Amino acid sequence: MKFYLVKFFIILLFLSCSKEESISNICPDGDCWVNLYTDFNEDLNQYHHVTPDWFSETSGRFNLHIESSPTIVRCQYGGSPVISSSFDSNTFWEVETELSFSFGLYNPFESLYTQQGNIIKVKDTTVTLDFFKGEIIPVVQTTSINHDVKDKMKCYGWTNPNSGPTFNETGNCIMYSKRIVGPLIKEMIGDTIRIYSKTFFDCGDKSKYVKDSIKIIIN
Repeated sequence: MKFYLVKFFIILLFLSCSKEESISNICPDGDCWVNLYTDFNEDLNQYHHVTPDWFSETSGRFNLHIESSPTIVRCQYGGSPVISSSFDSNTFWEVETELSFSFGLYNPFESLYTQQGNIIKVKDTTVTLDFFKGEIIPVVQTTSINHDVKDKMKCYGWTNPNSGPTFNETGNCIMYSKRIVGPLIKEMIGDTIRIYSKTFFDCGDKSKYVKDSIKIIIN
């Protein structure tokens, strides 16, 4: 008799723990995951070798993609998971000189005109601003971005990637967002930077954060 009572209490305790764990889980399979990646290859040491887009010495930019799990149905609002990510980095740069801009000057009374009637500038002038000198520029914006379903056609059965029938819930579909990293300066070529993410999975008082990071080598 004592054996059966002990067995009964063990089963009761197990069911209680399982129920509590189930309530605390806010993502499918109990796993709220995040994945950061770029448009460039990752080496064996998990460094992404990134070649930014440049159009000036201080204009380097590249895409940082982030995927995540959704939240379960009871955490969703209007059938959509509410997930957002914010970013930070260990790298900044300082504006060391004044910013200069060149533009044309026009005189509507003395300037010449082309055959098409377009006014021809009289001369070029340069304006220099020292307001931004000494300003610290982070390589990634710290404002948050919202996630959305990555493939709505697959997730909701839509025939159009941008619109379709109203859905009541989102299943175990990959969520996605993107941050443009920059501006970078060309002096950073060859440097290694690290970008950190903090992703918020909204589920009322059961909400949670998941942190991640990615290592970048600027080529």
